[in-house]
Amino acid sequence: MDTIDDERMARGMLGWLCEPGDARLRQLLAQHTPIDVLDLLLRQGAKFVRRPEIRHLPTSRVRGKAAAAVEDAQRDGGRVVIPADPDWPRGLRHPDGGEPVCLWARGPAPIPPQAGSVTIVGSRASSSYGNHVAADMAADLAGHGWTVVSSGGLGIDGAVLRATLAAGGRAVAVLPCGLDRLHPHQHRALLERVAETGLLLSAQPPGADPTLARMATHRALLAALTAGTVVVEASARSAALQTVRQALDLGRAGLVVPGPVTSAVSAGCLELLRTDARVRPVGCAEHIVADLAPPPAPPGR
Repeated sequence: MDTIDDERMARGMLGWLCEPGDARLRQLLAQHTPIDVLDLLLRQGAKFVRRPEIRHLPTSRVRGKAAAAVEDAQRDGGRVVIPADPDWPRGLRHPDGGEPVCLWARGPAPIPPQAGSVTIVGSRASSSYGNHVAADMAADLAGHGWTVVSSGGLGIDGAVLRATLAAGGRAVAVLPCGLDRLHPHQHRALLERVAETGLLLSAQPPGADPTLARMATHRALLAALTAGTVVVEASARSAALQTVRQALDLGRAGLVVPGPVTSAVSAGCLELLRTDARVRPVGCAEHIVADLAPPPAPPGR
């Protein structure tokens, strides 16, 4: 292996062992190389907290399991993305302050440049109006060369991915779990379609289940990947609002579709517009493009 391959393997193994925001791992990586940190944990017995799914494994089997997981993840269109890679998302931070040790990707597309991509998220309990608006925005953006990023979630996020694929655009789905455990299961076929032409991306290693704690890392990745985040529908307590707030805190654009004042799934959007002066209202793809960086060239040019 060359140096970059050694670092990729070490970071992948560390990412398989620990949660992306593990404070102890972050401290060690600030003082040592990833290869040395792996040696400290697995050979020299430095204390660390394993992620829940592997705490039952005997210590003698951990190294072999971790290496095998990384190798398996890099087969059939998968890869481990590390900070040394050109498509590593700049400015990516875990909610606790540090960046993930690595990302896990599957699909032929690279991680998109921020200047040419948009995140669109919204309510799982979306209305037909919200699904229509989200789909129109995604299709129009995709048709003009923008990469469209969302989660694999029900409601708005699923409508976004389907519309992007139907328009022949570049779709990226960010998941809160290992890419071998596509979530939610109702969208397994949709996510497999994304993986055929676009990209599935996660901060979580193979075998990691979606949990509430991991959703925070998931939202941070959604916010950091692109030039701005659009929320189409969101109730007063919707997680989609946290995604757009994180985007704003990173210096990205925060855009909101106001929605009908009588709709419960637009209540969070309206409140965000009232209380945060950084947020801009949008109603179509042209509004989104106007508030972001210059658009990319359309496909084929």
